[in-house]
Parts: sequence; C-alpha cells; structure tokens
Amino acid sequence: MKAPLLWVNGEVVAATSPSVRADDHGFLLGDGVFETFIARASRPVFFERHLRRLRHGLNRLALANTPSDEELTTAVAQLLEAAELTEARLRITITPGPGQSPRDRGPSPLTVLTATPLLPPPSSVALCTVPWVRNERSPIAGIKSTSWGDNGAMLRHAIGRGFDNALLCDSTGRVSECTTSNVFAVIDDEIVTPSLSSGCLPGIIREVLLDSGLVQERDLSPIDLDHATEVFITSSTTGVVPVSRIDNRPFAIDGSVTLTARTYICNLQENSATSPQ
Repeated sequence: MKAPLLWVNGEVVAATSPSVRADDHGFLLGDGVFETFIARASRPVFFERHLRRLRHGLNRLALANTPSDEELTTAVAQLLEAAELTEARLRITITPGPGQSPRDRGPSPLTVLTATPLLPPPSSVALCTVPWVRNERSPIAGIKSTSWGDNGAMLRHAIGRGFDNALLCDSTGRVSECTTSNVFAVIDDEIVTPSLSSGCLPGIIREVLLDSGLVQERDLSPIDLDHATEVFITSSTTGVVPVSRIDNRPFAIDGSVTLTARTYICNLQENSATSPQ
C-alpha cells in the first residue's frame, strides 16, 4: 500500500494535502452526508445500495450539484488503484462546501473519498444501555449525517465503561440501534430487528437480510431483548457480529441462527463480483 491518498473533487491527492476550507459547512455545522462501505477484490460491495442511500441523504439535506453515481463509481476505482488496495474500507463524504453563513451554503459542494486497508471484524461485542435516546423525529433521523456528535459522545461513554458500543432506544422507549450499527435479536428462533420508525439507520446489511427473508422487522422493547436467545449487530464494514452481553445480561456468541445470518452475508461479500448489487 502506498502513502495514504484521498480523492477530492475529481483528483487523487496525498492525505496530507489541504482539502477542506475553514468555512466549509461540513466542518462548521456538520452539514453533510457520508457512506462507508467495503471493497473486495477491488470491487465495492453492495455499492448500488450504498449509492441509493447516499442519494436519499443528499435529497433530505437538499444538497445539489454533487457527483453522479457514475462519477463516484469511477472515483472509487481510481482511488483503489492509486492506493494499491484490493480489500479496503472506503468512505464517501459530501458537504455543501464553503459558505459565508449557516443560511448561505455557496455553489461548490465538497466530495472526499478515503480508502484504508480492511481490518478483520471483532469476534463479538459487548453493548451497554445509555440514558440518552435516538430522536426518531429528528429531520436527519435515518440518514448518515456528518452531524455525528451525539453518536461520538455515546460511543465514548460506552467505551469508557468497558463496552464496545451503546444500545439506544428512541424517545418512546423502543429499541432503535447502536451508535455504529443495527441491532438484531433472535426470539423464538426468529430474527427480528427494530422498524425504521424507531429512528434507526436503514443499514445496508440490514436491508440485505430483510430482502433475503431471514429477518423480520418489528417494534422491540428492552424487555424483548431479555427474552432473546441470541443478539447480533451489523454494519457494512464488519458484517454480522455476535453480541456477548448487554449490560450484565450475557448471550451466546456461537448461536446457530446468528451463524446462518453471518454465513449468508459473508458469502455475498466474498462473491461480490457476481452477487446482485
């Protein structure tokens, strides 16, 4: 792998090159969206799904004049080749670019693409509940917004207490998601995951599992999790990861139902050259 590189508004540049202006709305206001995904054998996995979700976020924030899907596809290939990476973790970040005030975004959006080596996922994770909620009524609920301060604070809280991630409920008390992943529970041998009305992100792995028929969507309460025999989380970069405990409640990390979901996703990721996108 070469020295770290970025793709910035059409150019591959060194990661140390100045790329973001001090008056960029992404820097000043957290105004922007991003997508994180992986590449296998130099091909981005589930990329059409990621692009569709990215467009949804851009439309929600009324961000215009951004690169087309074709341009972003070319950018991914250019960056992977320049960085000499075949297995990678990639992120697209799009902000409105510079603007003189919160009301004035300016005419030049900023698009940055990063690529780093893909690390192996953890064998399991521990989750803790937190006193804060996922605001399902927020105007940015359900999109990958760069306004990530809430998530960062809750994640640091969890890590500081010896956990790997925080488990969030919405304002009505329903289970929603973790700060960086969707959550799933095995109850009566059925895999269930919170509905989008809880404010959780429409995760790509979540979407693939729902499309497969392996998972059902329904409202979940914390008490429901007490009755679960297995719990796992998903993200595009780690796939399916078993949960070893929530607070002091342990769960088996070698459950057969979780293994079925993990195997299904791993097979799709490893065979991404022929799997449907």
